[in-house]
Amino acid sequence: MKIQARVRCLFGRGFHKRDGMKKIITGLEVFNTVCMAAAKIIVDISVAVQIVIIFCGVVWRYFLQSPLVWVDEFASLLLVVIAFLGCYLALSQNKLARTELFIGLFKGKSRKAVYIVSELFSLAMLAIVVYFGVRLFLMPTSLNQKTPGMYIPLWIFYGMIPFMFGLCIVKTVTKILRYIADGEGETSC
Repeated sequence: MKIQARVRCLFGRGFHKRDGMKKIITGLEVFNTVCMAAAKIIVDISVAVQIVIIFCGVVWRYFLQSPLVWVDEFASLLLVVIAFLGCYLALSQNKLARTELFIGLFKGKSRKAVYIVSELFSLAMLAIVVYFGVRLFLMPTSLNQKTPGMYIPLWIFYGMIPFMFGLCIVKTVTKILRYIADGEGETSC
């Protein structure tokens, strides 16, 4: 569903008690859609830049006999960005590996309950990662560290841990609410 249609769905109708949950879910879905679009753009740019700098690094090292010392470090940092953003994108698009076999054994309300419990376990794990990610980010040593070659502050990358997994929490909460409201996993206006 396009962002404009979701916004229209969010604000287009009068507010009824039954529509309250759907409006919250739609608002969260709009937020997730915008975040996913931004993450896709950043991942695409990061992959393209990584390919170009690694290619340039190979050319400079083996053909021009003048290695670029910053290439490996920058490519590694881009890989960190791609990994964290990719985790959020995979979760948002339901592309993470999970065991459907167990959930598939159940039908009706028991299936819904098992699905919600499995998502709550995921939510607990994500909350733990965010908690320890914030603690790591706020450590004085983390705030003062810089990369050895390019002197890029490492707090940028440590900060990505709670931020990206926080977005994963928002998406997981959205999935749980959507499943409770509709019982299917998808919301329609």
